[in-house]
Amino acid sequence: MLRVPNFYLGLLRVAAWLLWRNPVASKPQPKPPRRPTLGFTTGPLPDEIHSIVRLTWYRAGRPVEVDQFQIDECEDVEHIFHYTVGQALRMGADVCVLTAYTAEQLGVPTT
Repeated sequence: MLRVPNFYLGLLRVAAWLLWRNPVASKPQPKPPRRPTLGFTTGPLPDEIHSIVRLTWYRAGRPVEVDQFQIDECEDVEHIFHYTVGQALRMGADVCVLTAYTAEQLGVPTT
């Protein structure tokens, strides 16, 4: 024996679902990866310090961590400077540098 009220209730539920269901939501388009930036400032520093470097790390387009360190004067200071700044930029961090040297002296391209 078929129960009529339950049958109609089921039909109403199916009709309501078909009429008022949410349309298939399109997936949000992924943001293009952000381009890291290099900020370069020349200013006075103590003689034993080559540069102060600040790295801002991002995840999903939002800053999540800031690291700051100094690079001391030594024999390999230019290699250390180019390696740390280059690696940070390749890994997607924004880099801000404070140094007593000009960008041309350090071989940093300016645009």
